[in-house]
Amino acid sequence: MKQFAMISLLLSFCITPTCFGQTGELKQALADGLMQAEQVDSQFKEFVRVRIKTLEVPADARQWERQAEEIRKQVLDEVVFKGTPEKWRKMSVNVRRFESIKTEYGYSIERMVIEAVPGLWVPALIYVPDGLNGSRVSAVLNVNGHSPDGKAYRDKQYRCIQQAKFGMVAMNIEWLGMGQLRSSGYQHNHLAKLDVLGVSGLSVFFRAMQCGLDVLEQHENVNADALAVTGLSGGGWQTIVLSALDQRVKLCVPVAGHSALSQRLEHAGSIGDLEQVPTDLAKYADYTHLNALMVPRPMLMIYNAKDNCCFVASTVKGNTFDPTVPFYELAGVKDHLAYYENHDPGDHNYGADNRLQLYRFLDLHFHRLDKQSIEENVADEEILSAEQLAIPVPEENQDFDTLASRFADELPVVANKTLPQLREQLRTTLRYPRWTASADRFTGPREVGEFVVRYLKVQTGDELAIGATMVEGKESSEKSVLLLADNGVIQNADKIAELVEDGYRVIAIDPIQVGQNKPSGSLYQCNLFIHSTGQRTLGLQAAQINSTVAMLRRVLALGKVDVVAVGPRMSLAARCAMALADSEDYGEVRTVSELGSLAQLVKPAATYAVFPEAYCFGLMRHFDLQTLKLLGHQNHVN
Repeated sequence: MKQFAMISLLLSFCITPTCFGQTGELKQALADGLMQAEQVDSQFKEFVRVRIKTLEVPADARQWERQAEEIRKQVLDEVVFKGTPEKWRKMSVNVRRFESIKTEYGYSIERMVIEAVPGLWVPALIYVPDGLNGSRVSAVLNVNGHSPDGKAYRDKQYRCIQQAKFGMVAMNIEWLGMGQLRSSGYQHNHLAKLDVLGVSGLSVFFRAMQCGLDVLEQHENVNADALAVTGLSGGGWQTIVLSALDQRVKLCVPVAGHSALSQRLEHAGSIGDLEQVPTDLAKYADYTHLNALMVPRPMLMIYNAKDNCCFVASTVKGNTFDPTVPFYELAGVKDHLAYYENHDPGDHNYGADNRLQLYRFLDLHFHRLDKQSIEENVADEEILSAEQLAIPVPEENQDFDTLASRFADELPVVANKTLPQLREQLRTTLRYPRWTASADRFTGPREVGEFVVRYLKVQTGDELAIGATMVEGKESSEKSVLLLADNGVIQNADKIAELVEDGYRVIAIDPIQVGQNKPSGSLYQCNLFIHSTGQRTLGLQAAQINSTVAMLRRVLALGKVDVVAVGPRMSLAARCAMALADSEDYGEVRTVSELGSLAQLVKPAATYAVFPEAYCFGLMRHFDLQTLKLLGHQNHVN
């Protein structure tokens, strides 16, 4: 322990000449590893691609009906509502109504807030045609995307007003993070703060849109058997998810809001936020499955030819619309599925041309407009400001942060569990693969000043390779230490030099999502794909660390390997690895800038984007940092 404490001091206050000399050469040498960026990207994409559930055309329509029922149940049970309180899923309608807006244009606007999950109220407007006198008509739930204007977004107002003028009831519902709900606690990726507690954050999104259907279904002027949904971008995502999973929806028109996950792998702009590539979805269904779940209900997919945001039409049709066609053909309702490509203006829009396609599709399959010419006739003065459309929202309205805080108070659940049981729970939570490793390539020694450098390409499991670099002095080292760092081993040449100076052979590796082994694209987007396919990045990192160390100990006849982990990401990965490795592999561990507690992950200031692998579904339900440390200590120091 004293010796390792000295290493800790050297890491912070190295004063030897070697620490300050030749580390520039060493840094360059560390960059000359055996893993190329192209291979990192290609193996990552293939790892994800083969795990996305494939849509297969059934023998007949009846077979698909049975499969569709099973898929819908799996997605709802294992993705949307996984770990949520039963009362969330079975909530009855709870509405607070406010004074309506009367207009002189043939409709009025009802104002309300609707409780989506306990304590979280969503503002909504309902445009009701004048003169219904108790009669019931078709209704459209209009959901919006990532427009900060929310329900005041002009194009959305045009759509709702025109639907009312065509004799339909139209709901304009607010989206989390937009309009009146535009605050930090509703940031979309904050749903991960519920995921890490073992409560599906996606459920909040689903309930926030589903509660709109709940209200429309019970509205005195709505035919509950004639409900439709439409929206742009994130609203298009809401449209296909809600419509596919809630069969009360009889028609849907998603606009530039979804694509097959394979398309998103190749087009980063289409990936979206965490709710759009949620944990475990791809294990049970791709978006092509959700499309097919609409059969036989009418669906019009609209995409834009020059979309400047996402889902460019030419990149989507072949992998998202075309695979859906055979399912409608099998059901004998091919005419219920339609596709439209917008060219005017062709950018990311739900403008006049796209709205016209909506009205025509509604007229054809949903609500006869009885018009010789279907046109939009909304005057500019009908468009109201955000202030005019504002609805009182409870001052203590719940959001992702406050919901997470409530659930966290009761966790972790560790009562009466033995250490072996906790270790097995950790394997399950991390989806830990029991990998072995082999040296795909292992170079001879390369002298870099006072250092001797060897490179390895390590095959971990059957699909993922990582680079490893061994650095030691010119005299053989008796001690070995594993170096892990959030910013990658290349940026830690000084620390490696310090450890070598103290007599260590340094094994420096970058697990998946770190340093040279990070695929191109943003950190959090890569993590979305891994978690969506049923894997867990933290489990993959721990498995790569353990299998690499075990292989090197076996091949090089090494003793126990000490660990230095720099940064919160690699510190957590090291803790998990040590808790799950063979008991002979590791000695002492030192972490730098480690989390003080896993509770930091659910604080309001915590950000999923900078530490996404920590938001492993259910991690905090069963573990705190002290338990992980205890498991590692018991496993290796005894």
